[in-house]
Formats: sequence, structure tokens, C-alpha cells
Amino acid sequence: MTPVLVVKIGTNLLTTDDRRLDLNNLRELVHQLSDELDRGEFQLVVVTSGAITCGAERLGGRPNSIPEKQAAAAVGQILLMQEYARFFDGRGYAVGQLLITKDDLENQIIKQNAQNTLSHLLARGVVPIINENDSVATHEIGPKFGDNDELSSEVARLIGAKRLILLSDIDGVFTSNPKSDPTATRIPRLESINSTVLAVANDVPNGRSRGGMLGKLSAAKDASEAGIEVVIANGRERGIIAAIQSHQAVGTWVNSK
Repeated sequence: MTPVLVVKIGTNLLTTDDRRLDLNNLRELVHQLSDELDRGEFQLVVVTSGAITCGAERLGGRPNSIPEKQAAAAVGQILLMQEYARFFDGRGYAVGQLLITKDDLENQIIKQNAQNTLSHLLARGVVPIINENDSVATHEIGPKFGDNDELSSEVARLIGAKRLILLSDIDGVFTSNPKSDPTATRIPRLESINSTVLAVANDVPNGRSRGGMLGKLSAAKDASEAGIEVVIANGRERGIIAAIQSHQAVGTWVNSK
């Protein structure tokens, strides 16, 4: 059975400095992922952020309240999926959309249905594109949960993925916050995630994303404890997917030998 690769693409990778959808980087990432699909060694599931950014751009304003963010997500999800479909189609791959809430994965019937849908899509060679259903779920666009990090971990466990790649605009886990400490160094490998590791995750999300290193480490902990390889890496680094897949010294690998 072909192993499954889950790749989470964070908001900062899909957003320009002026808060527009970064089509150039989205296209680049889709091409990298398509290259891996061409090799035939993994099936692919993508967990994406970016719907609120897309919707806000179309609606012409920055959403602040939860209803405004929900409305932006409703508009933006369509636009985001159009771009994913366009870029993957250019490489010969169809995509399918799944919008999931945390409550969905806590309901055993819905959870089983989601698993069945994913399995069937993968069997047909379709790339599932998954996002939090922000238009009806408020816990992720509020302050409590991360930028789809937790969702990607849950999806990876749901389908028994071999590897979970968490992509953002950071090079991995550091000994301290590299944005405030010039002496911080990247940690190439973590055999486990404990309180000491979590203590270095003192970053705060910026205005575009809702995650941060703490969210990524929490998601990585859950996935790695389920036996899934996890890599936290910089999705703006050219060729990052191929580098990870060939086990080059990039990012931070969690619980992998």
C-alpha cells in the first residue's frame, strides 16, 4: 500500500506582505508536490490555510470580528480552491475539497465518513485539499487553536499517514525565538516533545496567521506519538519538499530515525 504524505501549508506561505494571496508561492508549492506525486512513492493530502486572506482581498477590507472572518472565509474558500485546482490540473492531478470542523472529528460517524471519503479520493488519484470550516466553526479563528496545525495532525492520524510536513515561513524549531534572539540555532532533530521543548516556543502569531511554534509543536507531539514522522520546515525555501523527502538536513525532524 502506498504511504500517505500530509502537507500542511500555513497562512504566511500564502500571503504577501500587503495581505494578498501569494499565487507565486502557491504555484511553486503545488509544482513541488506534483513532482513528488509523479515519483509515485507517496499519496498526498494537503491541509491548507488562506481562505480568510483570499476572502478579505476580494471583499476589500481586513476582517476583525468573528462574523467578518467567517464571511471572508466563505468567499475565500472558493477562490482558494480554484487556484489549487488550476495549478494541480496543470500537472495532471484532480483535487477534491473537504471542509472539516473539530466537532466533526469528535463525532465517530462523521469521522468514519471523512476517513472513507479520503481513502476513496486517494485510491482514485485525487488530491484531497482540507481546510477548517471557518464559516461555521469559531474555535480556530478565535485565540485558542492554531493555524490548521492541529487539524493536519488529526488528519494524519485519521488516515494513518507515514509523514506529516508542517510548512510555514520558519526554518524549524530553534533553541529560542530567532526573531528576538540572534544566537538562536535550529534544532535538527527532536526525539520527543516535552515541557522543556515547549518552553522555547514563546513566539506569538502575527496578524496574518493564527498559529505559532507552540501550535506546531503540539500538533507534532500528537502525530509523532502516533508513530508518524513529522517535519517542521520553511515552505519558502526552494525545493523544500524534495529536500525533506530525500532526508536532507533541513527543518526539524520529530521522532524519526
